[in-house]
Amino acid sequence: MNNARTVAVCLLAALCVATSLSSCVSNIPISTDYNAESEKHEVVVGLRFVTNRRLQTTDSDGDYYGDDLGELTAGECKVGFEENDRRGDVLRVDPAPIGSVLPANGTQPFVIYIHGYGESFARSCRRAALLQHRLRLQGRLLLFSWPSSTYLTYAQDADDLEMSLGHLNELLSAVADSVGQQRMILLAHSMGSRGVVDALKLRDDDPGKFSRIVFIAPDIRRDVFLENVCMLQERASDITVYMSDNDRVLWLSAAVNTSGRLGLAKEFSIDIEHINVVDITPTGTNDISGHMYHMFNPAVIEDLQVMFGVKSPDSHREYQRIAASTEGFWTLESATIAD
Repeated sequence: MNNARTVAVCLLAALCVATSLSSCVSNIPISTDYNAESEKHEVVVGLRFVTNRRLQTTDSDGDYYGDDLGELTAGECKVGFEENDRRGDVLRVDPAPIGSVLPANGTQPFVIYIHGYGESFARSCRRAALLQHRLRLQGRLLLFSWPSSTYLTYAQDADDLEMSLGHLNELLSAVADSVGQQRMILLAHSMGSRGVVDALKLRDDDPGKFSRIVFIAPDIRRDVFLENVCMLQERASDITVYMSDNDRVLWLSAAVNTSGRLGLAKEFSIDIEHINVVDITPTGTNDISGHMYHMFNPAVIEDLQVMFGVKSPDSHREYQRIAASTEGFWTLESATIAD
């Protein structure tokens, strides 16, 4: 690794650590009160999850989900936070049979969220719970928590994600059997986008289509994505890519990986049929990294609410998609400016 790339790796780690004050998180015991639920929490979110993290045991902490690969298990974590809190506290984690966390038949789409790299089990629960709350997807979101670790293990996380593809496909098949594939939305963030593309490549005998695939700040090579566009179009009725030139994590990832990342809007102007590309750069940044905009940027949150059927497209909107000169490309801007 040359000196420039070494510096980029260090900067990427430093920026990601700065993004979250919870880089060194305590283990969250299973089936025990971690924090008593109390009136100090304005919001308590019950989040269903499926994970392939190995259940580990220590004398001091009891059983907890670690950062090693294991078998598929499931459960619910409860997360409490203040309305404007960005971190939250995991109050309790309870295991449950996988069948019990799968959605029941219904009419509304069901979202499976695949997180990015550098997320311990506790952090993935906190972030997914905040996302579920802000998108108003109570009972309609399921977290797939793969054994990502700390912000200093980028290459190891990539390997662990590759080893998780079979488990991710097991989950997708189980949910499809429960609600039907056309009701399923795959929502992937950062490195999780790479996992979704690679997992879907393995579903050669899958005759159905997912309702949508949504890539948020995708940390995947542009050329790899373009090589798989036809496959993705066969697997999903709608594909949306959110990107931003304010994403500092992806700029550093581009330097580390010496390749263009899909989540960066700069000079990305390829006309791809049946794929919507949304450049959110005009909406600015709402966190130090510019990488977590699906949770912190009100413009993106509102746009996702409309896409997921939570908010009517005919209702009053604070932000609007503005069509670019290339079909399928949009910028997300304040509705006041758009008018």
